[in-house]
Amino acid sequence: MPNFVDVLHRLSRTGLRRGFFEGSRGWMYVGVAATTVRVLHRILSEQETVERIELRPGDAIEIRSVPPER
Repeated sequence: MPNFVDVLHRLSRTGLRRGFFEGSRGWMYVGVAATTVRVLHRILSEQETVERIELRPGDAIEIRSVPPER
């Protein structure tokens, strides 16, 4: 079952394609509305920042995944 974001992505892609390239005004409105909702959802969704560091020229980082202890 597709989730909310997948449905919005498909509606925005199909709506913009059919609206702008095929000339359907109704699909254009659907595409613009779905794209607007996708952008707002991305902006307003809470994203957790785990670590933030500033890198200077020559600095490097290493990202590892350490399995939890059992």
